[in-house]
Amino acid sequence: MCKNHGTNHKSYLESTIDQFLSFFEGKVNHIKSIKAEESIILFQKILYIGIIDALSKTVASPKKGPRERVVSLIRNFAKWDNCDRISLPHLVRMLQKVPDPEFSELREYAFNIFEAWRPGTLFYLDKDPAYNDINKLWPSNLSKPLENINLESFQHVNLFYTNRNSLVHELRPLGYGMEVNKSDEPFYHSMQTVREMELGSDRCTWELVYPANFYNKICTTAISELRRYYLKNRIDPYSSFTFGSYWIELLNM
Repeated sequence: MCKNHGTNHKSYLESTIDQFLSFFEGKVNHIKSIKAEESIILFQKILYIGIIDALSKTVASPKKGPRERVVSLIRNFAKWDNCDRISLPHLVRMLQKVPDPEFSELREYAFNIFEAWRPGTLFYLDKDPAYNDINKLWPSNLSKPLENINLESFQHVNLFYTNRNSLVHELRPLGYGMEVNKSDEPFYHSMQTVREMELGSDRCTWELVYPANFYNKICTTAISELRRYYLKNRIDPYSSFTFGSYWIELLNM
């Protein structure tokens, strides 16, 4: 991502933007082609996250933390239609743990939807309820019914960031989901223990999967959308970074 401008027939800003985004486009292509046997999906996701984190710095105030930056990038530039939907299995699990009567109406609504999910079927995020539909039923006097968990915690854009932290800091995705297809959209699949299958039980967990192809899609879409955004708003993306020989940022200013 070294800064080296050339003007030629293009404007200075356009050349700068092209150079900046070409660096990341190249990295996205390299990530998709890496070979690492059983760890390939894990490594790809971690590398894609590095790109998402870097790009998020170019369209956020320096005062914003990484969660705010990444969430903002995804909401504004990834074209992820379902990013604000509420993860139904996560919501239902919370309602099972919080027996307060204030949640009775929401509990009935959520369980009626969830009980229609049948094991063995893949469910994509368009089957999750919309944020506004759940917000209408969420009791105003219980904004955080379980420690620091609130309604926004169940939005996919926030779950994406929660999973991002586990991938980056612990080298593991959350849950037990498996990439059972080559989809570039997130999905749920059911999972049963051997014992439950032997007993013919319909009890199962619903595992949420954000596939590696989905991370690739976020990166490629964001790069395309950011190119237009930089040009329209006259943003030099390099201005969000400090370059120099010294590892302590202030020494390079």
